[in-house]
Amino acid sequence: MKTQNKALKFLLNAVKSLIIPVGMWAIFALLTNGRTASTRMLITTLRQSVSASIICYGLIMSMNVGMINFSAGGMMLFAGIIGGNLAKATGLGWPALVVFCILICVAEGALEGVLYNLMRVPCIVMSIGMMLVWESLPKVIYPNGVNLNGAITILNKQPWCFWVLGITAAVFYIIYNKTAFGHNLRAIGSNQAIANSVGLDSDRIKFAVFTISGLFLGVGAVLYVSSAGEVRNVAAMGSMTIMMDGFMGMFIALFISKYCDTSIAVVLGSFTMKMLSNGFVSMGLSATVRDIVQGVFLLVLLVISANAGLFERMRADKAFKEKCETDFKSAGNLA
Repeated sequence: MKTQNKALKFLLNAVKSLIIPVGMWAIFALLTNGRTASTRMLITTLRQSVSASIICYGLIMSMNVGMINFSAGGMMLFAGIIGGNLAKATGLGWPALVVFCILICVAEGALEGVLYNLMRVPCIVMSIGMMLVWESLPKVIYPNGVNLNGAITILNKQPWCFWVLGITAAVFYIIYNKTAFGHNLRAIGSNQAIANSVGLDSDRIKFAVFTISGLFLGVGAVLYVSSAGEVRNVAAMGSMTIMMDGFMGMFIALFISKYCDTSIAVVLGSFTMKMLSNGFVSMGLSATVRDIVQGVFLLVLLVISANAGLFERMRADKAFKEKCETDFKSAGNLA
């Protein structure tokens, strides 16, 4: 009986997890007369979701402890330009690109973790300041950015990009679900005051969040620079656009993660946002209209998520009221 209940619960949660992405796919398949339902379009959307999912892995850890790292795009830009040029200089190909980008992003994350704990300012303030720093530094070292082509960019092509996503998702799953760090991360995210009272060091854990997030952002930097090929320096928060794919998908992932593991929810959330964007393109809508509809869609989703337990509380309050009235009448009859 217990096994049947677990299987039924698993099946129900799987259906709930797939409602949004599958529903999005079905809606646009109808609106575009099947253009977005083709195998080619589906594979293209999945491939575009790879980079967004990996960026989301780098953002969602900090989001779990109430921090949003707006410097993620700047970190990836810095690592992509510096790491790409170092990989070209050494002539070691894509393995060197992977190693350099990951090491640079991890170092960037560690530095931000130290600054966050020392400065004691909100994460949004510190991360925006660091974003400007990461955007400016590559101009001093490599004013022309980086230009990659050939075999060094192979990881962004099929089927290698899906292998990269699978390995990254597995690493995230292990870190988030099977380590003490992941347990402590969720504990602080649930209630930091209680977590501190039982002996958890929130400063050390938040430093680890920045550092480990750098690991995933480093992989994202590899795919970003491999996809773009030629990456130029930016200024005035221009790196924000790099992280927006993962940032938008993160909110859907947080909603879906109530029904499945976070490592899977991230992929589903990123796929949903890419399907939404590609569907609007197929319909011929302008970029302004697409941005408005995407914003409204996210707003509605966040409202539903924030009020998910409202009807359950209303039913519980009604049942409690009826019970109190029944008990009061019974007490009156006995008197």
